[in-house]
Amino acid sequence: MELAGIVGKPNVGKSTLFAALSMTDVEIANYPFTTKKPNVGITYVRLECLCRKLGLKDNPRNSLCVDGVRLVPIQIIDCPGIIHEAHKGKGLGLQFLDDIRQASVLVVVADASGGTLLDGTPAEPGSHDPVEDVSLVLNEFDIWLRDIIARHWTRISRAAEARQVSFTAEMGKALSGLGVNEKNIHDALNYLKLDVGKPTTWSQQDLLRLATELRVRTKPTVVAANKSDVPGSEAYVERLRKAGFDVVPCSAEAERTLRLAAAKGLVRYIPGDPDFQVVEGVSLTEAQRRALNKIREMVFSKWGGTGVQQVVNKAYLEKLRYIPVYPVENPHSLTDHEGNVLPDVYLMPPGSTPKDLAHKIHTELGEGYLYAVDALTGLRLADDSTLKPNQVVSIVSAKKRG
Repeated sequence: MELAGIVGKPNVGKSTLFAALSMTDVEIANYPFTTKKPNVGITYVRLECLCRKLGLKDNPRNSLCVDGVRLVPIQIIDCPGIIHEAHKGKGLGLQFLDDIRQASVLVVVADASGGTLLDGTPAEPGSHDPVEDVSLVLNEFDIWLRDIIARHWTRISRAAEARQVSFTAEMGKALSGLGVNEKNIHDALNYLKLDVGKPTTWSQQDLLRLATELRVRTKPTVVAANKSDVPGSEAYVERLRKAGFDVVPCSAEAERTLRLAAAKGLVRYIPGDPDFQVVEGVSLTEAQRRALNKIREMVFSKWGGTGVQQVVNKAYLEKLRYIPVYPVENPHSLTDHEGNVLPDVYLMPPGSTPKDLAHKIHTELGEGYLYAVDALTGLRLADDSTLKPNQVVSIVSAKKRG
């Protein structure tokens, strides 16, 4: 499973966002470089469960179903903060840039209140343009990637011009650890119209353009406009959108507060809900009541939700284009061998086939794969057919799961 990396300059709320998503205890403080090493945690993609559409009572095993909302676990990583010239090793830059290679999609956290300076120092709201927050992260990554390309450049460009090697194949090998493949490089070169026949003539600016294009193709980006509950944040959210970023206004602190309150039985709230309800009969303290009222007024009334769950769904379902698929053993009762109805949901990469699903479930199931059936239509699926969102698939295999 590919994973989302939460990135950004220090003190914009990355660790709070990570804590809200994973409910993992991480160090949260109001000073730069709180996160000194990456935190890996589990959060959930929110789906409308198929049980509601089919009118069934399901028995989830690898996920949760709460009132018809299916929560499918996925991994996220919280990377250390990045500052200007991180590619030169400033701050925790090189560690950040090395950690970020693990991410397949970037969630860039920006301070939508404009209350954090470029180096992460807290300031008055409205004193800093958050567009610079996002540009900083992406520019530092691009320069770092350009420098990696440059380290291999003399060898690869000369050998390619002498027709001793394929330029795209060699560069693909050099960048494979970053999730860059030969096709990514081929498509980027075509888009940029760089002369592959004479790479030794390329400038440093050409290498930077190549690095930027490879980042765009291999690290899609979602901007989490955090602290959007602060007055005046609306204007900065709009600035981020006009700058061309895919933006989700959010309040990590509000989400974290609601998840904690729900865990304590104070409110009913499923991540991603457009509202919450205080549990009947619960006695709230005055401080708790004020906090919840403020969340409703400054977050839900303004944005329709905290935005935190929307960030995750956008990253995995829109950017990575994962497809939820329900495997079952019995295509008639839609159950596994223990009688659990719609027991599992797997998030599959786009273009996945039924055989890919079999391997995802269990190696032996894939090795013994014979064929698969669409359980809702009863039709046998072609081996090279691509899985569709919310498809219920029954796999027939010569081997059973171990």
